[in-house]
Amino acid sequence: MTGRKYTLGRLAREMGLARASVLNYERLGLLHPAERSAAGYRLYGDAEFERLCVIRRFREAGLPLATICDLLKVRPTGRTRSPAALLENRLLELCEEVNRLREQQKLLARLLATPALRKEHACTDKAAWVALLRRSGLDDGQMHQWHANFEKESAAEHAAFLRSLGLATKEVARIRRWSKAAIAK
Repeated sequence: MTGRKYTLGRLAREMGLARASVLNYERLGLLHPAERSAAGYRLYGDAEFERLCVIRRFREAGLPLATICDLLKVRPTGRTRSPAALLENRLLELCEEVNRLREQQKLLARLLATPALRKEHACTDKAAWVALLRRSGLDDGQMHQWHANFEKESAAEHAAFLRSLGLATKEVARIRRWSKAAIAK
């Protein structure tokens, strides 16, 4: 082995991993020590360090260990799908998850706008409400869509919600027209 040598503990520390994680990767066949010291300690070299970097990047991308095993060809039966197909599948899973989370986000915002919950809610004006939606990750377009959906589902509740924020009658009417225009599109 040429280059740097890493003990199990040092490799784990430099990667920001628990020793148990590195040992688990070894058990799964994802990583093997380059050699053993005279005392029997695992020693890893630059190649193992780089492989662990790849494994870590895949884990940070949310890939399960079975998929990483397939990507790195450690399955004795061979890879079931191409690396690109495995990564595309994960990307699609993430897109579906993000969409589910966005729907939950919209529902929560809608629930917070209901009169029963508004009584106990701290957002008593437009600025506080907009700040809450921004902190939750909604941009202007998503807020516009939220208003449009609210208007479409319950125009009376939407109007009551806007008034509860202390908005003037003209501004309530403007937001409702703006929301209705988005529905018509």
